[in-house]
Amino acid sequence: MQNLAPQVVSIADACLGGLHGRSALLIGPEELRRPFVQLLKQAGMQSIYEEESVNQLDRLLPQVQLLISIPAVTPAAPLISAAAIAQGCGNRQVPLIILDLARSPSVEEMVGLLPFVCLYTPADLQRILCNSRAKAS
Repeated sequence: MQNLAPQVVSIADACLGGLHGRSALLIGPEELRRPFVQLLKQAGMQSIYEEESVNQLDRLLPQVQLLISIPAVTPAAPLISAAAIAQGCGNRQVPLIILDLARSPSVEEMVGLLPFVCLYTPADLQRILCNSRAKAS
């Protein structure tokens, strides 16, 4: 996961038109969040919220423009539902970019249909990363 952190942060930067002054929420185990937090701070993120689980999702979502889901590899990790994202987004007027870094989806795909939400599933990110590697060759 650490090897992907620079590429994932680069994708987030491109999607948001820059990270400086923005806020992010990272959900997952601390050891998996660490490389992302470091890079997001270097990019000038204003606030970075870190959570082990989705318990505070509805409270934190209104404050962020980027959500990165980095669940542990255990099958017990709950799926982030479209209902939970919709509740947390409320009357959102700015885009929310969600990057799901799980091996199998940790964010319900219906989330991508919500207004002002752009979801990148594990398959989407794999395609982006493969395309960028092919262009670099």
